[in-house]
Amino acid sequence: MQSKASAFFSFLHLSFIQGANVLIQILLIPIISRKVGLTEFGLIMLASSYAALVSILINYGSNQSGVKDVALERDSPASLSNIFYSIFYSRGILYILSFLVLLCINQWILPAEKGRHLLFANLIILAELLNPFFFFVGIQKLSLYNGINLISKLLAVVCILFWVQGPSDGVWVNFFLGAAQIPGYLFLLIYLIQKYQLHHFRISMNQLVQYFKQNSYLTGNNVSVQLQQSIFLFAVSAMGNAALLGAYSLCDKIVWSFRMLIISLFNVVFPRASILQKENPAQWQEVKKKLGWAIGIVFTVVALALFFLAHQLVPLITGHTDPMAVLFVQSICLVPLLAAINSLNFAELLMCNQYASIFTISLILLGISIVLSGLFIQLGEPLWFGLFPLFAELGSIPLYRYFIRKSKP
Repeated sequence: MQSKASAFFSFLHLSFIQGANVLIQILLIPIISRKVGLTEFGLIMLASSYAALVSILINYGSNQSGVKDVALERDSPASLSNIFYSIFYSRGILYILSFLVLLCINQWILPAEKGRHLLFANLIILAELLNPFFFFVGIQKLSLYNGINLISKLLAVVCILFWVQGPSDGVWVNFFLGAAQIPGYLFLLIYLIQKYQLHHFRISMNQLVQYFKQNSYLTGNNVSVQLQQSIFLFAVSAMGNAALLGAYSLCDKIVWSFRMLIISLFNVVFPRASILQKENPAQWQEVKKKLGWAIGIVFTVVALALFFLAHQLVPLITGHTDPMAVLFVQSICLVPLLAAINSLNFAELLMCNQYASIFTISLILLGISIVLSGLFIQLGEPLWFGLFPLFAELGSIPLYRYFIRKSKP
């Protein structure tokens, strides 16, 4: 009974800090949009989406496979060292490649203004390289990580409040968001190396190749999932309508904020769920049903709030009324609910090592997103654009359920 109470309060504590971290990011939306205007906000979000996409490539699935590997090998220093350095060496290689590609894109493809935004957003990618999140989740000791992360985000907020004063300063927003995290992550890495004696840092080429092979499906899935949300934003950007880009970027950012909240709660639950599923699969299925009901109730309330309060929410965030943005927010009201439901389906496949199935689902959904993007742009009805995230998310539920049933004897 005491251990259950301890686990419950630990869950509440971690959920509170994770929620606080996400809340700060949500509060940044009105701060930034009011300071730089909706047009510049669209460029900032475009660069942020680029940084998020490349960060997923840099991460290379380690925030999923790494969590499980650390949770299962937490009592073996040698195994932890291999996991730790395999992940960070692979991230270093991928970061160098991504930075070289960015320089080429800036030199020969993008206009100067967009290229400058992407270059300054590169610090978000560098921060992801150093991010030891997977290790702290795996050992189920997130207090220190969350505390440092919270301080870093508060520092970024302070920098944005004092240094960003108008549209011409918008390029610094993503710079501050990345730069504020780097010192904290370096501190956490040093702490982990000393605390867990991660001194065996020689990794063979074969180990790296094996790591790249093992996580290729997860990486493909994560990149595909990010593209499902970002590809339409990139398409809207190419249309050259700054007001439309700003309105859709606001809608996209709201969806992203709820995804971050769902991922935060998922990461609190996932390590314990992995162990429970391994030791007692039947009990895990009971726990999953209860989580499903809780998620359904909470995010149904969220959907109702987004739909009926959109007229108040948009002016609160942007500082002025925008009918198109209001319509977009109402259109995506069900997306957080669908994403939360899918997080449980994703966990089911992940714990059963169904990486190939996860990757297949993501490719199908990416194909659906590409087709929908072309269809929406071809129709040229901006008032319908807010429905894109809803249609893209709806297609994922039957796919996940099919592959879950297929994976079971």
